[in-house]
Amino acid sequence: MTTTHDIGIWHLHHAAAELAALELIDQETARQVSPVAEAVANMFTVLYYQAETGQATQADWQEALATIRQAMTLD
Repeated sequence: MTTTHDIGIWHLHHAAAELAALELIDQETARQVSPVAEAVANMFTVLYYQAETGQATQADWQEALATIRQAMTLD
């Protein structure tokens, strides 16, 4: 994970701005999006680990991406 992806950084900032604009979500909606939220949290854990240690692997990243893609197909 040594490549810098400016467009990826833009997408992360854009997603954060979108999330910051949300109101409190009701329980049923939260249950529906919970698998995606968990997968995204996992990806951010990998991202944070990479930022702190520089030791996240391509396999870590690919697994996190696969989990997000899987969660999104459950919608």
